[in-house]
Amino acid sequence: MNPSQRTRRRLGLGLFAALAAGIATPALAQVDAFPNRPIRVVVPYTPGGVSDAVTRLVMQKLSERLGQPVVVENRPGANGMIGSDNVAKSAPDGYSLLVVVAAHAINPSLYPKMTYDPLRDLTGVSMIGRIPLLLVSSAQLPPASVKALVSWGKANPNKMTFASSGNGSGAHLAGELFSQAVGMPMTHVPYKGIAPALPNLFSGQVAVIFDSVQTMMPQVKAGKVRALAITSPARWPAAPDVPTMAEAGYPAVTAGSWIGLIAPARTPPAVLAKLSAEMDAVVHQPDVRARLIDYGIDPVGGKSDQFQAFIREESVRWAAVVKKGGVKLE
Repeated sequence: MNPSQRTRRRLGLGLFAALAAGIATPALAQVDAFPNRPIRVVVPYTPGGVSDAVTRLVMQKLSERLGQPVVVENRPGANGMIGSDNVAKSAPDGYSLLVVVAAHAINPSLYPKMTYDPLRDLTGVSMIGRIPLLLVSSAQLPPASVKALVSWGKANPNKMTFASSGNGSGAHLAGELFSQAVGMPMTHVPYKGIAPALPNLFSGQVAVIFDSVQTMMPQVKAGKVRALAITSPARWPAAPDVPTMAEAGYPAVTAGSWIGLIAPARTPPAVLAKLSAEMDAVVHQPDVRARLIDYGIDPVGGKSDQFQAFIREESVRWAAVVKKGGVKLE
């Protein structure tokens, strides 16, 4: 290479470096300035439910920390898939986010033809918390413990029924998991919501149900049902006398829901890191923790990669339960 060629090469490299710097600097500046406008958070369920109330509580606090409005938008339908599809196809810039529950990880096992891929098109930001379930039995039936229920159920297979709020619901899959874990066939009785199931549970026409602490503890205190166990790792403050499933002898029954914040895939890592750090701080504020526990939610928080790994694990775990239980939607 002669001197003039070397000079041209140096000039070319210098020009390339200058152009690259000019391209990269605005992008980095945008990440550093995030957020500089309102953030939209989609709740894929109707207003007024627990997921909606929890979202509004947490997002108000997140808005205060970020110094920008965080606007909650309800887009219900199709077991959360309408709102999820909307965010999955939004710009991956951190300004369109989505609140999801356990159905987000379970839906691929129940709906083979989805308009988006929950694991490919969306990614975790931070978990808000876990929602343990109570296993309760009718007070009209003999069993007063989980082991007694299993013994009674195996002796009375025609009476071993469990209610749920519908095919593919959290209560349905929790019942399937329990049936598989204890080796006891159970007949699923789906209802259109939990409320219609309660009279038959109270009367003993159905034996058991899995549902939230918030819903079931008032019925336990009224003597209409018995709380046999809770699916949380530790005993729940609002139900201190109820053993965990592990204490009851069935540690594999770790059913329950959860709620968390996710974003479109390919959102910049720096944006995800900032959002997850702020979400973790919000969830661990004493006043927010207290409110979440009142809702029956165990506050978690955590980093983006931790939440995404959890979602993947949940997807695999529930796919196995769905397949083994032959769960199909009507």
